This record gives sequence, C-alpha cells and structure tokens, in this order.
Amino acid sequence: MPKKKKLVRKDQPIEDLPETADAKRRRRKNNTIIIASLILAVIIGVSAFGWYLAYKRPLLTNVAVVNGKKISVDYILRRCLMSIYDASTNTTTGTADPLGVIQNIIQEQIVEQDAAKPPYNITVTDADIDQALRNEANSSSSDSTTTTPTTTTPTMTDAEFNEWYRQLMNNSQLSDAELRELVKVDIMEQRLNTYLTNNMPTTADQVHLWDIVVSDQTTATDIKQRIDNGEDFSTIAKELSIDSNTSAQGGDMGWVPTKTLDSSLEYTANKADIGIVSNPVQLSTAMQDSSSSSGNTDPFYLLMVTEKSTAMEVNDPDYISILQGRLLQDWLDTEMASKDNVIELHGRGIKGGYDSTTNAWILYQIERLKRSRGIVDTTTTTTTDPLTGQ
Repeated sequence: MPKKKKLVRKDQPIEDLPETADAKRRRRKNNTIIIASLILAVIIGVSAFGWYLAYKRPLLTNVAVVNGKKISVDYILRRCLMSIYDASTNTTTGTADPLGVIQNIIQEQIVEQDAAKPPYNITVTDADIDQALRNEANSSSSDSTTTTPTTTTPTMTDAEFNEWYRQLMNNSQLSDAELRELVKVDIMEQRLNTYLTNNMPTTADQVHLWDIVVSDQTTATDIKQRIDNGEDFSTIAKELSIDSNTSAQGGDMGWVPTKTLDSSLEYTANKADIGIVSNPVQLSTAMQDSSSSSGNTDPFYLLMVTEKSTAMEVNDPDYISILQGRLLQDWLDTEMASKDNVIELHGRGIKGGYDSTTNAWILYQIERLKRSRGIVDTTTTTTTDPLTGQ
C-alpha cells in the first residue's frame, strides 16, 4: 500500500519547513561566495587606499598658497613638464626647475590678484582670452608667440582652432580653466607693464660712476692697492681696464641711474663712499655672461663714485629703456615683500617647508609622469623615490 504524502498545514510558516540537502548545499555555496566577495572587496579596498595614500594623495597636497589660493603638487608637475617638453618630438630637453616654476606661478598669482586692485584696476574679459587664443593659434603656423588681444580677423576655421586647442590641452595636460587662466595672467602682465611704463617717474637716483674692469681678482686687488697708495684712478684705467666703453675716458661712466646696473654693482655703488675705490666685485650670478659656463672667468670690477644725486632727471634713451624693462619685476618684488600678501611654501621634508628633499621628490614624480605618457627622456634623471628609496 503506497505511503501517503505528508500534508502541510496551510497555517504552517514556510521557514518552519524542513530544509532539503540540496537547499543546504546551495545556501553554503552562496554564503561562501558572499564571504569570498567581501574578502576580495576588502583586499581591493585596502590596496586602492594604499595606492591613494602612496601616489594620489601626495599629488593633491599643496606646495604653495598665495593669499589663500592653493597650488597643488599635481599642477606643479604639469607646469614643470610643460617647461621642458617638446611636443613635436615627444621628448624633454634639460631638467625641470621645480622651485623656479613654483616662483613663476606665485608671481602669476600676485599679478592676477593685485593688478585687479586700485590703482591699476586691470580686468580681462572672456572675449579678451578668446581673442588671445585665436591670435596664438593663427600665429603658430608662422612661429609667432604673441598673445596680445587684437581685433585681427581669425584665419583659422572653427574646426581648425578647436583641433589646435585640443592638441594644446593634450600636450600641456592642463585643463581648459587652467589654460585660460595662464592666458589671462599673460594679458594682465602686458597691461600692467603698460600702466607702469606710462606712469614711470622721469627721475631716478644716480651716481657719477667710474670703473676699472680686469679679468682676474689678483690684478684687481693689486690695482686697488696701488690707488689706495696714491696712484691716479684714471691713469690706471687707461692702462689696464678692459672696458672698451670707458677705458679711453679713464674709466668715467658719467651719471648712471643705479637701478640700471647689475644688482651686485648697484649695491656697491649705493654703499660707496665718495672718492673711495671699492673692493673687487663680480656681476651677480643672474647677470653673468653665458660665456662663463664655457670656462671663461667673469671679469672683476673696481668702482668709484665721485658724486651722488637723488631724483635726478633721466635723459639717456638707453637708461630709460633699461629702467622700463625692470618695472614689472621691481613691482613684483615689492608686492611679494608686502605684508598684505601672504605666501606660504610647503614641502615633504622633516621641517615641513620646501627643501632639497621636496625638490628631489618632485623631480622623481616628473619622471614618473614622463614614463606614464611615453615621453622620451634625453637626460639622466632620478628613478627612485628620495623618500622611500624605491
């Protein structure tokens, strides 16, 4: 007689039903899959977080802050690579100068922030930026680099310009906003320089200056000793000075605005006592002739000031041109030293400031960026992280 099937009461809850063997196996398998997935997710999450802490987060930290405007490591790296990248050959030439790039960016921020204030009140519209980009695109085919806004009718079609701009963004790795900000600052600098030139004083501190220039320090020291012992400055200048512009006049340079001199000569002339010959001095590093890198020795100067005058009219066109060429940098130096501008530099060194360790780390990150973009490196570079040694 066949067995009767066990009936389930209608009011019996489904969870109270006995679990079959197949159901148990499926449940264990599902639980195993869930646990394995959770473990894998944790491993991936930990690895991703470790990668973020090791590689991504450092790039988002700030190297500089200018009046609250933050400048990230990531932006510094891209600007450094821009400074040495040749898109036509996909190579880099020379080694980037991170600190120099940072200083340039800080100056750009000072221009953008301070030139917009009174008495300059310099503004740049989106239309100005658009026109400057169009001009740059049009001139790129003729190897011109001007970005001055004009009313020149564009010669590129919209499609050609859009392709040029796409390539510009790709080569620079800058965003649209970052590129437009660079163009904006360039326009502001030009307009600021025009303002400063139009308002430049017609007078300047000047000295009646004399010089003797020789090729080595020993000769310069001997000459100073001879003059200190009573020999005539002009006679020795005619005899030994290698300055072809003044030796025939006994070293007489005439009246010279001190700000037209190299910084080391300017300092010496300003500090000089009337009629006293200075100690031998060389040009500052920034102004030394490029020939010094080829092994030539930079000359030594002996200066003598016979008269001084403050606020003296400047009439020489050459001196006027030099003074005009210094206006923007002098303005930047003044603004950067102003207590109204708060400039901070940060780094990864022990003291937390920008130091040699930070500089080396940024150079290493530039190399990583070049490798990730497949850029051919033509120089010997850092391949290990100076902080981890890896």
